[in-house]
Amino acid sequence: MPRRRNMTDTLSIPLTDEELAELKVRSFTLPLNQMKLLLPSTLIAEVLEYKEVEPAGHMPEWLLGMLQWRGRSVPLFSMEKLLGQEQANRSERTRHVVCNTLSGSPRIPFLAIQIEGMPQLHMVTNEMLAEDKEVMEKQPGVQGRFQLQGEKVLVPDLDAMEKMLEHLGVSAD
Repeated sequence: MPRRRNMTDTLSIPLTDEELAELKVRSFTLPLNQMKLLLPSTLIAEVLEYKEVEPAGHMPEWLLGMLQWRGRSVPLFSMEKLLGQEQANRSERTRHVVCNTLSGSPRIPFLAIQIEGMPQLHMVTNEMLAEDKEVMEKQPGVQGRFQLQGEKVLVPDLDAMEKMLEHLGVSAD
């Protein structure tokens, strides 16, 4: 009988095909205007009701401003604007999702994304995801495009988004 792996084993040893097939990742789909984002739950710090933000000044349209959260200024992204699409008008369904960044940098430990509705929890397995081959060109802030049980989802590239903010000189206070 094969030995069960623990958390430290999976950090240093690649998963076998069987283990990958059994892997379940608690993830959320986050509704936007015309698409959904897919993020592992561990990257989501908090989902907030809509809050007014401090304008970002002379910044790109995709940077909606700085959101005040737990005594910090957190940069707020519009994924639609980042992708050159129309952003939904603010409604009672508008929310802000605060995400942990991946680098561990104290300059930008969090970033937020504006969404249109409530996140939906999914236990995602490898079998449930298929790469969306329709969109071939690389887009800023996009790690990949997939189909989650037939529904198109976009995985944001939080590293790239953090680098975009650093390039603009944006940091959390």
